[in-house]
Amino acid sequence: MGKLEFKFGEESFNKLFPFFILIDSALVIKGLGKSLVKISSTIKVSDCFTNHFTILKPFIENPSRENIIENLNQFMVIELKNEGVALRGQFELLENELLFVGTPWFVSMEQVTERELDISDFALNDPLLDLLHVLNNQEITTQELNESLITINNQKEKLKKDKEELNRLSLVASTNENGVLFTKADGEIFWCNEAYLRLTGYSKEEILGKTPIEVGRCEFTDKESLKKMADLFFKGELFDLELIHGRKDGTYFWTKTKGQPILNSKDEVTQYFAMIEDITIKKQYEESLEKEKEKYSRIIANMNLGLIEVDKDENIIFANNSFSKISGYSIEELIGRNAPQLLVSETDKQELHTRIKNRKKGISDTYEINILNKYGEKRHLLISGAPNFDVNGEVLGSIGIHLDITEQKKQEEQLYLLSLIAEKNINAVIVADNKGRIEWANSSFLEMSGYSIEEIIGKTPGSFLQGTDTNPETIAYLKDRIKQGLPFNCEIVNYSKSGQKYWVSIQGQALYNKDNEIVKFFAVEENITDKKILENQREQLVESLAISNKELEDYAHIVSHDLKSPLRSIHSLVSWIKEDNEKELSDQTLSYFSMIENKVEKMDHLIEGILTYAKIDKINVTQEKVSVDEIIQNIINIIHIPKNAKVQIKSQLPIVKGDRFRMQQLFQNLISNALNHNDKEESLVEIDCKESVQDFIFTVKDNGPGIPKEDQERIFNIFQSLANNDKSTGLGLSIVKKIIESYQGQIWVESELKQGTTFFIKLNK
Repeated sequence: MGKLEFKFGEESFNKLFPFFILIDSALVIKGLGKSLVKISSTIKVSDCFTNHFTILKPFIENPSRENIIENLNQFMVIELKNEGVALRGQFELLENELLFVGTPWFVSMEQVTERELDISDFALNDPLLDLLHVLNNQEITTQELNESLITINNQKEKLKKDKEELNRLSLVASTNENGVLFTKADGEIFWCNEAYLRLTGYSKEEILGKTPIEVGRCEFTDKESLKKMADLFFKGELFDLELIHGRKDGTYFWTKTKGQPILNSKDEVTQYFAMIEDITIKKQYEESLEKEKEKYSRIIANMNLGLIEVDKDENIIFANNSFSKISGYSIEELIGRNAPQLLVSETDKQELHTRIKNRKKGISDTYEINILNKYGEKRHLLISGAPNFDVNGEVLGSIGIHLDITEQKKQEEQLYLLSLIAEKNINAVIVADNKGRIEWANSSFLEMSGYSIEEIIGKTPGSFLQGTDTNPETIAYLKDRIKQGLPFNCEIVNYSKSGQKYWVSIQGQALYNKDNEIVKFFAVEENITDKKILENQREQLVESLAISNKELEDYAHIVSHDLKSPLRSIHSLVSWIKEDNEKELSDQTLSYFSMIENKVEKMDHLIEGILTYAKIDKINVTQEKVSVDEIIQNIINIIHIPKNAKVQIKSQLPIVKGDRFRMQQLFQNLISNALNHNDKEESLVEIDCKESVQDFIFTVKDNGPGIPKEDQERIFNIFQSLANNDKSTGLGLSIVKKIIESYQGQIWVESELKQGTTFFIKLNK
C-alpha cells in the first residue's frame, strides 16, 4: 500500500472547519471560515483579532501571541463581541501563524435559523448537530403536549359553554316572538316554537314531519325565491331571504327567513336552524315608501328646475332631466363628472369655490353664475344651493336647484338697450300702466304733442289727444284691444296742445308678468301726416289714371273696330275686283292686288296684336294646373311647320299654375318666331325645362341666324322687329314678355350670330 498524500486548499479546509480563524504573529486576521462570515458580516480579513473577539475560557484579558501559545492544544471558548455568539475549539500553531478551529455554541435550533444557517454551514462530524436535533425534537414534543393539553381544556370549557348556551338558546327559541324551527338534514321539521304556530295558524302536529316549503308555500310565493332557498339548504349554506309565507286560512304574510346549518365534527350538516320574522308591516311600509319615493323621484326628474347632487369633491352623483337639458349633457355623461371642471367658466370658478366653502360650513345661499353647456354655449343660471347632511349631521356634499335665466338676462340687457333706443327714437314712445295711464314718454312724443311730461303723467292718451276728426271706430278698436290685452295697430287723427291736427300710426301691446298678468302697455307712434297727404294725392292720381286707362281701353276697342271694318271692306273689294276681272287683269296688276291683300292682313294682325298686348294685364286670368307638355303638342299640331323644319321636346315638361290661353300665347309666339326667322336648310327648334326648388326654367332654342348682342335687349320692345318679314308685326316678343311679367317671371336671351338663339323663361312655382 502506497503512501497517502493530502492536499488541502481553502475550499477543502472550509468543508472540514467552516468556523476557522487564521491570525498572524501581530494578531491580524489572515483568513476566515465561510460560515463565520455568515454569522458576522462586520469581520474582514486584515482586521485585528482582538477588535472582534474576546477569549472567555481560559480568560485572557489582553490576548497576545505569547499567551495564546501558552494555551495551545487545549479547549478554549472565544466570543464574538457584537453578535453575542460563543465559539468553542482550540488554537494550533501553524508555522508562524495561529489557527483556531471550532464550532458555534448554540443551545436551540431557533438560534441556528435566526442566523440563516443550515446543515451545510457545519462540519459533517460536528457533534452540535446531533445535540440540536435532540433538543429540537424534545422542544417539539413538549410543545405538542402543551398544545394538546390546552386543546382538551378548551374543549371541556367549550362543552360547558355550549351546554349553557344550548339551554339559553332553547329558552330564547321557545320565547322568541319570531318563528323558530329546526329541521333534519333532509329538511323535515322536528321542532318549532309557539310563535311559529301563531304566525302560520297550524298546530304542532300539522307542522312536524313536513318541510318548511310544504308548510309555507302558497299561490303568492315567488318560485325563484323558493328555489334559491332550497338550493342553499341542500348545499349546506346560510340563507337570508324575504319571501311570502302562507297561512292555514289561505292568507299570507311577508317573512324574513334566515337559515343556518348545524355541523358535526366532520363538518357534515346534521340539522338546520331557521328563524322566520313577520315583516308584513315593514314590507307594506317599504312598498308605500318606495311608491312615495318613485312619485317624488318622478317629480324631481321631470320638474322644470334643474337639480343636481354632488359629493364633497363636487362629483355629480345625481342629476334630473331638466339639468340634463340645461347642460346639454345626458344624465349618463354627467354622473361621476366633476361639476366645476365640466361646466363652470374660468371667470366664475372663484365665485363657485366661495360657495363650495359655504356648503362645507353648512351654509345655504342663492347666487348667479355662468356655465358653458356641452356645445360651448354660455348659459346664465340662478342657483339655490344647500349642504347635504348624513344622519350624524356631517356634510356629505350639496344639492343645487338651477333656474336657467339666460333669456331673462338677455331681456334685461335688451330692455336697457330698448330704453336707450326709446328715448332717442325719432318716433314717439309712451309707457302706460295696466289701466292705460301714462307713466313715461320720450322727448319725441312731447315734441309731437306739444305737452310737457308733467302735463301727461297719469292721463290716458285719448283724454287729451283725440278730437273732432278722430274716427270713433278707431277709438272703439283701441279701447277693445287694450281691454283684452291684445296688440293694436292702427292709424288715428290726434291733436297737439295748440290744436293742430296730425295723423299718427300707432303700434302697441300689453306687457305681462310671470303670472300672465298685465303690468304695462307700451305704444310707438309715428307721425304720418305727410304720408297721408301723399296717399291722398296718390289715390286721386290713381283714380285719374284708372279713368284714363278705361277711356284708352274703350278708345282702343273703338279704334280697332273702326280700323278693322274698313280693312275687311278693302279685303272684300280687292277679292271682288279680282274675281270679276280675273281674265282682264295683267299679272302685274294681280301681283299688286296680292300685295294689297298681304298689307291688309298684316294690318289686321297688327291691330289684333295691339289689342292682345293692351289686354294682358287688364283681364283677370284663371289660375289652374296647366300641362306645358300638352300645350306644346297642341301648338305643334295647329301651327304651320315647314317641311324642312322640326320641333323637338327634349324632356318631359312639367305642370304649372297659370292660364291655359296665356301659356299657349307665350310658347306659340316663341316657337313661331323661331320657325319664321330661321335661315337654315334644316330648321330645328328644341323645347326643354329644368326644375329647381322654387321655379321652372324653360328654354326655346333654335339654330337660326342669331341676334347681335346690341339688339338682344330691344327685341322685347313693342314694334321692334329685326327681320324684314312680311308676317312680323314687332309685337310677338313684347306680348311674351308682358305675359311672363304678369306671372312675376323673367325672360332673357342668349345668342351668337350664325349659331342660333336660346330664349330662357323663368316661372315661379
